[in-house]
Amino acid sequence: MRDTVSRARGFSLPEVLIGMVLLVLVTTSTSALQSRLGNSLQQLAQYRQLWRTAWDAAGPLPPALPTGWKMQRVQTMRQRCVSITVTIVAPSGREGRMSRLHCPPR
Repeated sequence: MRDTVSRARGFSLPEVLIGMVLLVLVTTSTSALQSRLGNSLQQLAQYRQLWRTAWDAAGPLPPALPTGWKMQRVQTMRQRCVSITVTIVAPSGREGRMSRLHCPPR
């Protein structure tokens, strides 16, 4: 029995420690990357929703806003056309402004 135990070869302590450190580094960096990617995708989705909402709100009939969003709408008349300027503020504080000109067909 002693003979087989002394012949058994495995990883040395430094090899095991280096392997564990590498595993922790890879796991930590992958987790941080995934977290940043999730935040970026969430910001992109809110940015797109902001401009989609601004485009809809600058139309002749403004839609209802999602909860937490704020809108300021200014409508002016120039000759036969109506200019609508909308400022939208998302719950995160991101702001978007859009103007659209609506003219009746001649």
